[in-house]
Parts: sequence; C-alpha cells; structure tokens
Amino acid sequence: MKIKEFFALLAGVLKDWRVIVTLVVMLFFMWTANFILTYKKRPKKAKKAKEPKPEKPPKEEKKEEKSEDGSSEGGE
Repeated sequence: MKIKEFFALLAGVLKDWRVIVTLVVMLFFMWTANFILTYKKRPKKAKKAKEPKPEKPPKEEKKEEKSEDGSSEGGE
C-alpha cells in the first residue's frame, strides 16, 4: 500500500458520519466525566452581619401632671 492510497483510505474513514458522531459522543462523555471529577462546590458567600438597629427611646407621653391637690396647673 502506497502512501497516497493510505491517505485516501484515512480521509474516507474520517469523513464517515459514524466516525464523526462517535468522536463527538466520546468527547462529550470525556468532558462530562472531567467536569464531575474536578467539580468543587463553592462555599456560600459570607453575608455581612447586619448591624442591629438602635432601639428608639420610648415615646414620652405629654400628659399634664396634676398637682398634689388634684387640680391641674395653670387653673384657678
């Protein structure tokens, strides 16, 4: 077999649709296996701790205080 015949045979084999499909499927499986073997789950991003909101001081009720004798201020 001469080199010219060899390359013609090789080109005929490589151009066959069954060889091309087989090559694509094998490459896909190899890529998938490599991905599974090298997959590392990334840790969740650490969330910044929220600063607690400062508590609001209790609302002071504006009530008129009664004097000791029971009458309100500013009255008679």
